Amino acid sequence: MATGRHEFELDNGNKFYIRRYEPFLSLEVLGEVQKRFLPPMAALMEANDANQTDASRVDAAFKAIEMISKGLDGKSLVAMVKLVLDKDYVSVVIQGDPPVQLDEPAMNRAVDDVSDVIMLVVEVLRYNYEKVFTRGRSLIGPEQSQPTIQ
Repeated sequence: MATGRHEFELDNGNKFYIRRYEPFLSLEVLGEVQKRFLPPMAALMEANDANQTDASRVDAAFKAIEMISKGLDGKSLVAMVKLVLDKDYVSVVIQGDPPVQLDEPAMNRAVDDVSDVIMLVVEVLRYNYEKVFTRGRSLIGPEQSQPTIQ
């Protein structure tokens, strides 16, 4: 696996260095993130579908809110952030000091508020999974006209 790293800087000047996940950790993180976020996101998109009746859209919106409240409580969000921000793959330089692994005390010193945490999580996910979402169909391959196994 390639051993590059990606740099991400917050407005406060603290820099994070992100390494790509190992393949099996990458699959585990992807599975957990999609399990928690895709169903509510799909329900929210359904709620915004202009082709549906107002009543259907309202029902879909309530369904999305219910999914979010059941699947994304505070403890679940903290566990998700800790999974995504694995200290073996994310380090931080705080106020020019030498880099350290991003454990909880380092996180508390490195960020100004929860918006910084969310931006960092999004950046780690983007860095690790951008190819998955931009390559899309090509990962599976072209549609075959005949079965290959007879």
